[in-house]
Amino acid sequence: MALTLAAACGSSSGAGTVSFPDAGGASVKVEVADTPEKQTVGLMYRASLAEDRGMWFIFPDEQERVFWMKNVKFPIDIIFVDGEYKIKTIWKSVPPCVSEPCPTYHSGAAVRYVLEVVSGFCERHGVRENQLVTYKP
Repeated sequence: MALTLAAACGSSSGAGTVSFPDAGGASVKVEVADTPEKQTVGLMYRASLAEDRGMWFIFPDEQERVFWMKNVKFPIDIIFVDGEYKIKTIWKSVPPCVSEPCPTYHSGAAVRYVLEVVSGFCERHGVRENQLVTYKP
């Protein structure tokens, strides 16, 4: 789930694919979170996330982002991506928040996109910081 003050950018189709050409071409089908409402809910209240699925957050500008795991029931990898589609920061196997205040996970750099995938995805597929990603709606 996103904790952000950013306004939404233009609406998209709501789905797409994010690929990792520098990591053997791995890809995930994504739901797009491009409105404040979708970004606030994120992956909250879901029981699980399939290996080939994710949530792609699109923000209207580049700035440092902060995410948390409130009401997310399973661990995930959080991938922070800049406006040039370069991975800036990866938080691996982020656990669900079990008590408040929930820990926060910072991008550490200005980013425009954030991808949430199932825990261990980055390790299993060789996804690393400084690699490029592609997004196709």
